[in-house]
Amino acid sequence: MVILVPWKPVALVLGLLSALILVSYFGSALMRGKDPFAVSTGDWQPVAHHATSHATGVRNSTLHKAVSAKR
Repeated sequence: MVILVPWKPVALVLGLLSALILVSYFGSALMRGKDPFAVSTGDWQPVAHHATSHATGVRNSTLHKAVSAKR
């Protein structure tokens, strides 16, 4: 059995979706005051990741106590 797919509506929906993504990207860049066509200079700073587990917090607090005890 052959399943027939109407390709014209599928292509239309995908085209509208990609247009929506592009418009939202340019709108977001313009709202932030950045040039959406600019090439990245690579001057980014890595984001510091915070540990959220309880065990890591315990280790950090005991390390902090040990360092402050030495002072």
